[in-house]
Amino acid sequence: MGMTRTLLVGLLMLDLLSLGAIACNKQTPSAAEEPRSPLTTSAPSVSAPSAASPAPAAAASNDAPAPAADGAAASKYSDASFDLSLSPKGAYSSGQAGEADIVLVAKAPYHVNDKYPYKFKLKEAPGLSFPNLVIAKDAVKLEAMKAEIPVAFTPQGAGKKVVAGQLSFSVCTVDKCQIEKRDLALDIDVK
Repeated sequence: MGMTRTLLVGLLMLDLLSLGAIACNKQTPSAAEEPRSPLTTSAPSVSAPSAASPAPAAAASNDAPAPAADGAAASKYSDASFDLSLSPKGAYSSGQAGEADIVLVAKAPYHVNDKYPYKFKLKEAPGLSFPNLVIAKDAVKLEAMKAEIPVAFTPQGAGKKVVAGQLSFSVCTVDKCQIEKRDLALDIDVK
């Protein structure tokens, strides 16, 4: 009876891990996932099997640092698995279309997850107009180790402006993926 019970418990645990792996393969962030403040290094927030590889019995890791109390956004983040930045692209003039660039660079053994539905949700900002407040995956230039996202806007008047929003993205190794959100902000000078 003891061996039968052990076998049943083992099978139940294997079934639960398989169900978790199937659910994680969709690569969508959970509603409870919070953006993190700028960090020099942080632990992975979510581990899930890569859609490109068989689902191993890997445990999820949720021991990510909590967001900073002030919720401050940054123009650059550096993590053990990626570097992320929002940078100006050229000079900005009032009434003329401008652009900034978001660049995500995965650090080996991680790579950019080409199956993830990347999204940058812009925050409305005084003195800036945006053609779209949401930049979706179809605008993202994906490479194996790098993702680039152009952020288009038009300044309405001279002075300091802030381009800000939240990026949802993912980087993976052969056996697990990290699903991330980061608040990005860039101060620009408009002439």
